[in-house]
Amino acid sequence: MTATPTVPDSPAGWRAVGITFVALGVAFGFSYNFGSVVAPMRASLGISAAQAGWVFSVFPFTFLALSGVTGRLADRYGPRPMFAVGGSVLAAGLVLTAAARHVATAVVGYLVVGVGVSCVYVPSVANVGAWFVRHRVQAIGIAVTGIGAGTVLGPIFTAALVDAIGWRRTEVWLGVAAVMVLLVCAATVPVATRGGHVEATWTPRRLTGDPMFRMLYVSGFAMGLVLYVPFVFVAPMAEQGGASAIRAAALISVIGFASTAARILFGLVAGRVGVVVAYKATVVTIWASFLIWLPSRSYAVLLVFALVFGAGYGGNIALMPAMLGHYYGVASLGTVTGVMFTSASVGALLGAPLAGLLIGASGGYLLPTVATVVVATLGTVGQLLLPAAHRSRTPAG
Repeated sequence: MTATPTVPDSPAGWRAVGITFVALGVAFGFSYNFGSVVAPMRASLGISAAQAGWVFSVFPFTFLALSGVTGRLADRYGPRPMFAVGGSVLAAGLVLTAAARHVATAVVGYLVVGVGVSCVYVPSVANVGAWFVRHRVQAIGIAVTGIGAGTVLGPIFTAALVDAIGWRRTEVWLGVAAVMVLLVCAATVPVATRGGHVEATWTPRRLTGDPMFRMLYVSGFAMGLVLYVPFVFVAPMAEQGGASAIRAAALISVIGFASTAARILFGLVAGRVGVVVAYKATVVTIWASFLIWLPSRSYAVLLVFALVFGAGYGGNIALMPAMLGHYYGVASLGTVTGVMFTSASVGALLGAPLAGLLIGASGGYLLPTVATVVVATLGTVGQLLLPAAHRSRTPAG
């Protein structure tokens, strides 16, 4: 198929937004549902909380670490082949996890899931960004709201399926659904002509020499250490406090609900105050949520934490690509966004297992939540130092 002629802010661009919404909803909804399968998986495989943390953490590590590669591929070839490959690989990872008889197999399964999601996320967002000029922030915000919608529906849907047919069969059926939906998205998404065989003006080597990008990268590493811990441990924490499995899983859905609303809200805010100021507000919101989590003992407090954390997380995910486009232009948006996401990859890999070790060592959740606040503070300070505009000249995007 040939790419659709790119008319900025056109109906074709908004169709790309809608299809990206669906693709991201499926990719992340069937991945961030881990809190709904972790308890039966642990019982079935006989693994500890720390081992379960490794199973999940390889997923964000992989999709973030590979984002630099898939971003460059997206800049050259567009999202269609990436969607097709991503759907197939995501399904394979879920099926492999379903067949696991040992923790190592489950870890490999979610690693493969991460590869699949990496093929969907940055390529789809870069394609949407290339379709828009005037409404770029709003378009990207609406598109990545699909992640929030998937996070809302995925855990509840998964928990109901696990209750009805068991966690293994649930993973298989989610894999089948994922590959079918993403293949349809691959066949129908409008592709911006910018996506076809162009050379990035900002290469990974040039980015490593940019002081502002280095500051962003180090701050992103710190935030990556803490950003995925709640997805693994907030539900078990609620269950320890006496909540039912469904109510505990609903906290992940609350994160998704708040994330969905915040992507639109922060997009509107960015239209008034600028994308950089709005982005900094999302970082502060994430940091404030961990202050709420720190003394939490009741389901009500965990619910407030989930709302605030979800709002900051959703707004941050929505605005980061637009913020990077503001600094570096859209000709290299896939490359820049992909390289930036690798900053959080090691943190995402280590965060949940380290939190699990702290839980095991202390017998509770106070120590890991204190550590989370300290690390989040370091990441927040670095990102609040961002300038209003890039100090060097970049090609207009």
